[in-house]
Amino acid sequence: MPSVAFESQVVPEPPVWPQSVVTLVGNPRAGSRTAAAAASVAELLASELGTPYRIDELIDLVTIAPAIFQGDQADANTQAALASAIDLVSSASLIVVATPVYKGSYTGLLKSFLDVLRPSALAGSVVVPVTVSAAPSHKLLADQHLRPVLAELGATVPVPGVILEERDLEDLQVVLSTWIRDNAGVIQATTIALRPVPEPTPAR
Repeated sequence: MPSVAFESQVVPEPPVWPQSVVTLVGNPRAGSRTAAAAASVAELLASELGTPYRIDELIDLVTIAPAIFQGDQADANTQAALASAIDLVSSASLIVVATPVYKGSYTGLLKSFLDVLRPSALAGSVVVPVTVSAAPSHKLLADQHLRPVLAELGATVPVPGVILEERDLEDLQVVLSTWIRDNAGVIQATTIALRPVPEPTPAR
């Protein structure tokens, strides 16, 4: 019986998921410790998940505040930067959202940006809240107030937030290592479960 030749089929590797970690910082001060903490969380999480970390995917909202608050009255460059930020956040699979605790909640800057997003803009996204407080008595407030708003926008928040006090920032890598170890697996499993299902290829 003649042998039949088979062509070897190369099965492509499945794409890494999440594809990147977008970082959103709501501190009204440029170059804040909140931004540095958020970047550390995003970079360590990306490393643990085997996904790229890109510094250009860190959105420091203070840099686009005029467009957030002034709308069409802001200059064209700032409006374009806001539009890019909205597109980046709305298409992200994993977002680190960071804020200081401000008057018992998260900042007005962050709230105003979230208000600009369309309804369900974060559907399909996993969000990791990061909060920084000055006093232990306030450390849970921003996280408690932020989660309902994220849920309203369709986000999935499957793990406890990164709840930091200012004193934790002095030895942040040690503080974060336990959180990463406890939560990275759940985050990755959730992003994989939420990833878009490709359209089936039509039969010829």
